[in-house]
Amino acid sequence: MSDLPSEILQLTRLESLSMENGGFLSSLPSVIGSLASLTYLSIASAVSGGTIPSSFGRLKKLRHLNLDSNNLEGAVPPFLSSLTALTHLSLSGNKLDSSIPTKLKTLQKLAKIELTGNQLSGSIGPLTLLPRLDRINVAFNSLNSSLPASLGNLKRLSQLFLQGNAISGSLPSSISKLGNLIYLTLRANNISGSIPRGIGSLRNLKSLDLSYNAISGSLPSTLGSLKSLIMLDVRSARLNGSLPTSLSKLKALEYILLSDNQLSSSFPGFLANISSLTMIDMASNEINGSLPSSLGAFSNLAKLDLANNSISGGIPESISLLTQMWNLYLAGNSLSGSLPASMSKLTSLESIDLRRNNLSGPLPPSVFNWTMSAVFLSENHFEGDLPAYLGDYPAEILVDSTLTCPLDGTNCSSQLKELAARVYSNGFCRVVCPSFCQTCIAPPADPSGGIQEEGMEGVWEGVWEEGVWEGVWEGAWEGGLVVARLGNLEAAGVW
Repeated sequence: MSDLPSEILQLTRLESLSMENGGFLSSLPSVIGSLASLTYLSIASAVSGGTIPSSFGRLKKLRHLNLDSNNLEGAVPPFLSSLTALTHLSLSGNKLDSSIPTKLKTLQKLAKIELTGNQLSGSIGPLTLLPRLDRINVAFNSLNSSLPASLGNLKRLSQLFLQGNAISGSLPSSISKLGNLIYLTLRANNISGSIPRGIGSLRNLKSLDLSYNAISGSLPSTLGSLKSLIMLDVRSARLNGSLPTSLSKLKALEYILLSDNQLSSSFPGFLANISSLTMIDMASNEINGSLPSSLGAFSNLAKLDLANNSISGGIPESISLLTQMWNLYLAGNSLSGSLPASMSKLTSLESIDLRRNNLSGPLPPSVFNWTMSAVFLSENHFEGDLPAYLGDYPAEILVDSTLTCPLDGTNCSSQLKELAARVYSNGFCRVVCPSFCQTCIAPPADPSGGIQEEGMEGVWEGVWEEGVWEGVWEGAWEGGLVVARLGNLEAAGVW
């Protein structure tokens, strides 16, 4: 069906027409252009392709036009400039190409424009001629020009989303004029240069995302003026120097994401007075010195990622105060000493990664909390026994052969039941407990005879190679579904 029934022309007073999520049209019906009273038109996810009919240019009363996700092709049609009553224009999720036409400057009432997920190139320059714009979303296109100085003309702009393009050049100083801006997202472009000091004028800004660009220099101290800021994201850029102490003034800040830069100096303990802070990601920088004894002051921190830096010294006892912590990543540093026994208080911890450090001593049993999904402790110097109760093991564990296996294989069936409910890394069977695995998990001498022991009934198929079982067990086990991996072991059956 390429058009609507001709009877629709009789609805001369129709003001609102919505056809969404139908996929029943082969192209946009040109007859809609005859419905001169329309003020609201939404045809989204309803068309299999084609272009925007020129007859739509006759809808002079139209205030809202949504043509999202219709596989529309061609350029953004210049005749849309005749729809001077438009306040909302949405053409996202199509295949529109070329550039944004300058003729759209006639849409002086336009407040929101959505063009995300097309193939548009060029600049957003024509949009800066629309002074009433409150929201611009041209994310995930092929924009390949720099941000124009005229961007500062959009005094009402509160949301600017341009991520996933190829925008180059530096951030214009005129960005400081966007006093109503709340969301600024320029992630994954080719923007270079430093962050202008004038950015501190954006007092309403809640989210600043400049990640995955080539932004260089240090973070300006004027960022401390962004009292409404909740998220600061400048990951994977070229930042250097240290964090300005003025960031401690950002009392609303929840996320500070600065990984994969060249930031130096010590861990910014001065951020501890920001009670709202829940995530610090400064992995893969040049952070040095030791973790401060006041680390526990970050009382609401849920994630701390300082992996792949140059941090030395021990893990402070005050880490036990981080009772809201979910993820702790300190791998790839020069940490030494033993793990504080007080880590048993980190009952919310889901994953911990301390690989590639110089940590030593015994492992506190509390490291293996039943709620945890991953524990990575290899490439250290830990010694002693792993915790003896198998149910304490996390779903994924990676440790060194310097630790002793506490499992002797004398109660294989019940221990196997525990193992079958969890997923382990290869290191458990290959490195830590090879004899237990071969005794309790290996198939019987005659695999064709199956297994029948304490409610288990099934058949193993596979081989042991260098202490690692590669195979599958299928069968019944007390009436439910079981899927487990131990090393390269896969067990599947009915529990």
